[in-house]
Amino acid sequence: MNTEQNGYFIPTNAPRDAYGNLIPPQAPAIPTPLKPAYEVKPHDRIFAWASLPLGFLFVRYALVHTNGYLTTAVFLLLHLLSLLYIRRCGCRPQGSHRLLGAVLAAFTLVFSLTASSLLHALCFVFLLAGELWRIHAVCGNVPFVTRFFPFYLLEVLTQPLQRMGAAKASLEESVKQSKSVSTVKTVILAVLITVPLTVIVGALLAKADPGMETLFRNLGNLLSDNVIALILQAAAGSPAGFYLFGGWYGAGERRRAGFKSDAAYTESFARFRVIPSLAVYAGVTPVCVLYLLYVRSQAVYFFSAFAGRLPGDMIYSDYARRGFFELCAVAVINMIVLLVMSGCAKYAGRRPKMMTVYVTAICLFTLFIISTAVAKMALYIEAYGLTRQRLYTTWFMLLLAIAFICIIVRQFAERFPTAGVITGAVIVMFGVLCFSRPDALIAEYNISRYEQHTLSELDVSMLTKLSDDAYAVMMKKFDVIEQAGKYKTFEKAAKRRLDAYEDDPYQKWNVSAADFSANYALVTAQMEADYE
Repeated sequence: MNTEQNGYFIPTNAPRDAYGNLIPPQAPAIPTPLKPAYEVKPHDRIFAWASLPLGFLFVRYALVHTNGYLTTAVFLLLHLLSLLYIRRCGCRPQGSHRLLGAVLAAFTLVFSLTASSLLHALCFVFLLAGELWRIHAVCGNVPFVTRFFPFYLLEVLTQPLQRMGAAKASLEESVKQSKSVSTVKTVILAVLITVPLTVIVGALLAKADPGMETLFRNLGNLLSDNVIALILQAAAGSPAGFYLFGGWYGAGERRRAGFKSDAAYTESFARFRVIPSLAVYAGVTPVCVLYLLYVRSQAVYFFSAFAGRLPGDMIYSDYARRGFFELCAVAVINMIVLLVMSGCAKYAGRRPKMMTVYVTAICLFTLFIISTAVAKMALYIEAYGLTRQRLYTTWFMLLLAIAFICIIVRQFAERFPTAGVITGAVIVMFGVLCFSRPDALIAEYNISRYEQHTLSELDVSMLTKLSDDAYAVMMKKFDVIEQAGKYKTFEKAAKRRLDAYEDDPYQKWNVSAADFSANYALVTAQMEADYE
C-alpha cells in the first residue's frame, strides 16, 4: 500500500532511517571508463625509453630527410631493435621470418643507392609494414604469408595505434622505480622558476653593455629555422616512437593471444555468400560476351601492336595512351567481378566447375589485354624513347599479369599458395624496380639510343626533371649532351640542383648525388683547363 505525504504517494516499504524519516534515493553511479591495463615488463621500460630517440630519428631521417645513408641507418636500427625485442619476448623466428628479415635489411639500402623520391616513399611504406608484420608473425607463430594476409596486415598496422599508451605506461613505471626521480624533478623545477629572472637580468645587461648586447644577438640568431625544425621534429618524434613501441608491445601480446585463424575468417566471410551461383553466371555472361565483341571490334588495334606497325588512323601517342587506359579500366572491372564471384557466390560444398570456367575466362581476357598493351607500349618506347611514366606503366602491367596467372592456377590447384606467390612476386618485382634505379636506366637508355642514331631527338629537358640518378648518368655522358645541343639546358638544371644541396645538404647523402657532384666538379675543371 501507498501513503500520501505532501501530495506524493510514498510506498509503505520505502527505506527509512532509525527515526522513521525517508531515505532519499541515490542517483545510480556512472561507471568510469576503464583504462587499458598494460602489463609492463622490465624490457618494456628499456625499449620505451629507446623509442623516444628512435622516434625523433625516424621523423627526421625517415620522414623529413629520406635521402640517403642516414635513412638506411635508421631503418637498420629499427630492424635491430625489433629483433632484440623479439628475443626478449622469448620468441624464435622461423626460416621464412629470417628470410623476410634479410629482405628488409637489403631494402634499407635503396635510400642510399638511389635518389628517387618516389622509390623512397614506396620503400618507406614497404619497410614499415614489413617490419611490423615480421615481428607480429614471429610472436604470433604464423608463416611468412597466410591465406588472409591482407586482413592480417591491416590488423598489424592498426594495432600499434591502439597500444601507443603502452609506451606511456612503461615510462611511468620506469619513473616510479627510479631513485633519482625526485632529484630530477627538483632540478627541473628550479630551472623553470629561475628562467624569468634570468631573462630579466640578461635584458638589463644587454642595455648596459654593447658587448653583452652583441652576445645575446648572436645567441638569438642560433634560434634559426633549423633549430625550430629540430624542436618540431623532436615534438613529433614522441608519438612516432610511441607508435613503434606500440608495434613491439602488440607483438608481445600476440604471443599470448595469437591471430584470428583462417577458419574463423572463412566463417566470418560466409555471411557474404548470399548471391546464388546461377545469378552470378547470369550477371557475368553479358560482360564476357561484351568483352568478346570488344576484342573483335578492336582487333585491328590490338594485333597491330604484335606486328610492330601502327594503324593508319592513329598516331603513336594516341595509340599507346588508349591501350593504357583500356588496361586500367578492364583490370579494375575484372578484379571487382572476380571478388564478387569468389566472395559472394552462394554454393554448397566444393567450387562449381562453371565458376572455374568463368573466372578462368575473365583472367585470360585480362591477360590478352595486358599482353597487347605491353606490346603497344614497347612500340611507343621504340619510337619516342623511355620516360618514367612509360617504365612504371610497363612494370605495373607485368605485375598485374603475374597476379592473374596465379588466379588461373588457383582454379585448378586448390592448394596453390596464391597469397604467398603473389606477395613474393610483388617483393621481387619491387626489388627489381628499386635496385635497377629507374631514373638512371631511363637516362642510359635514351642517351644510348641517341648515340646509336636510333632516337631522333634527346629530350634533355625531360631527363633534368628526374632524380640525381639521371644526373649522374648525364654527367658521365656530358659529351653526348653537347652533341645534341642541349648543353645550356643541362647546365642550368645542374646548377639549380647544386644550389638545392646548399639549402638541404641531406639531399647529397646518397650514391647518385655524390657521384653527380664529383663528376660535375671534374668536368667543370676539365672545361676550364681546356679553355685556358
